[in-house]
Amino acid sequence: MKLQGKVALITGAGSGFGRAGSLLFAREGAKVVVVDINDKGGRETVRLIKEGGGEASYVHTDVGIVAELEKMIKTAVEVYGKLNIFWHNAGNAGSGHIEKTTEDDFNRTIAIHLKGGFFGSKFAIPEIKKSGGGSILFTTSFSGYRPSPGSPTYSIAGVGWI
Repeated sequence: MKLQGKVALITGAGSGFGRAGSLLFAREGAKVVVVDINDKGGRETVRLIKEGGGEASYVHTDVGIVAELEKMIKTAVEVYGKLNIFWHNAGNAGSGHIEKTTEDDFNRTIAIHLKGGFFGSKFAIPEIKKSGGGSILFTTSFSGYRPSPGSPTYSIAGVGWI
């Protein structure tokens, strides 16, 4: 129960690493704020946490939109009274090879990976400080070190947080 009494907010928690991390954090005693744009996946993560005896809530958020990031943090604090951990895990692979990538595709992937982490942290930091401290985590990819020709925008975004 290393996270007993802590509140953790995890983006991209509707599947994959985010779901696995949410379940682990809950097993370790954290109250988990599950954040995703995929409502079905996010609610399923909450259901799995609760089935395991943990406490969780879901907040639909598009992490590429600054106003939604601010609302996400405010909602977490309204529900649980504080925030100790912000884990920016949300991401997407982009639209594929560079020849197929449009400006909109590029901007969307960069917004999710970089803007989401940067502004999510901006809004999380004051709340984490109020709670007496905590942690900010980022999921990154080996693609930041060794770019993938099949997902160049994802690779560029990965470099930003390594």
